[in-house]
Amino acid sequence: MMPAETGKIVVDSLTFPDEAGAEPCFHDQIIYCDDTPDSKVQMNVWRRELGLRVHAARKARMRRLSYEWLAGLREIVIDSERCPLTFSEFTLKEFERDKEGNWIDEIPDGNDHSIDAVRYAMLDDVLRG
Repeated sequence: MMPAETGKIVVDSLTFPDEAGAEPCFHDQIIYCDDTPDSKVQMNVWRRELGLRVHAARKARMRRLSYEWLAGLREIVIDSERCPLTFSEFTLKEFERDKEGNWIDEIPDGNDHSIDAVRYAMLDDVLRG
């Protein structure tokens, strides 16, 4: 998809009624996007053409901090029947091991799309501590 097409999906997703029977309205919220070079082009299109408040998700710098924030929560509740992939990601994610099987202080990348979505959604809270 082109950035404008994806942006239209975002605009449509943020346009909904506040209560049943009410007129749909646009909810102007901050949107976090991928911070890769390709996505910076997309973010600029969204800002310029659609007027969306888009910020880079700062994946590289925020990944560890947001994982630590999630790990510090008292509880994360996921419906394993309605969200089996998300449940699997959260329950199977663990630190890496070296060749001898010892734990190392590194969180492997991959198989974490749902975790990333939660991290991005909670980014404001993560930054506040």
